[in-house]
Amino acid sequence: MKNGQLIVSRANTRELVGSAAVVLGDYPRLMLSDKLYGLTIDPDRAIARYVALMLGTRRVRGLIELEASGSSPSMQNISQADILNLPLDVPSVPEQNRIVAHLDGQTSQIDTLIAETEKFIELSRERRTALITAAVTGQIDVRQKVS
Repeated sequence: MKNGQLIVSRANTRELVGSAAVVLGDYPRLMLSDKLYGLTIDPDRAIARYVALMLGTRRVRGLIELEASGSSPSMQNISQADILNLPLDVPSVPEQNRIVAHLDGQTSQIDTLIAETEKFIELSRERRTALITAAVTGQIDVRQKVS
């Protein structure tokens, strides 16, 4: 596998078949599972990261799920021809780069918010535990005053 190639799952559950990722680095001796396609994207027509993002959109996911076949819901398959013939909106390469940069910026902000929220939740749990411990051990008075 070479840097910038696209890996696409050809067999998985209906929700995951057709999932894609971009190879980051060169792996000359890497052997892919027979459940994956390794695709090289023509850099003059598209960037792999853009194609991977497009394969994850609701519209394209719907098309992939329609094309997927298999007797078991836990193992659906899609052919390489079906993947290669998916109708994708492919603007100019500079526009693809702008779209990818925008999406990366937005997802980075979302990831930061998620991390901050997880820290807040953990801190809240710690404070809750400390409050319960203080109440149970009598360090704070939790009795209500009767007027």
